[in-house]
Amino acid sequence: MVRAYEAEVGGSLTEVDRGLIRQAAALTFKAEKLQSDLVNGTPVDGDQLIRLTGTAKRILSALGEKASKRKSPAPTLQDHLARRAAERAEAAAE
Repeated sequence: MVRAYEAEVGGSLTEVDRGLIRQAAALTFKAEKLQSDLVNGTPVDGDQLIRLTGTAKRILSALGEKASKRKSPAPTLQDHLARRAAERAEAAAE
């Protein structure tokens, strides 16, 4: 999970980012374990499951915002058409 979250955030990660990623992975793992127990009929503290899930969600949302800021925006249709026109012009010049 840690590697997957790091890949999702991308870029050069600060130590704070790495700490948040490790924390999110641990909380997610623990929440999934409790969910598995619940499905299998093992008694589970519902409040603990809700707190773990909520905290993991907040951390992952913060990491997701950082990831979206680091990724370059997708090209617009206008950018794509301009690139294609430049490629055609270059091919015609050859």
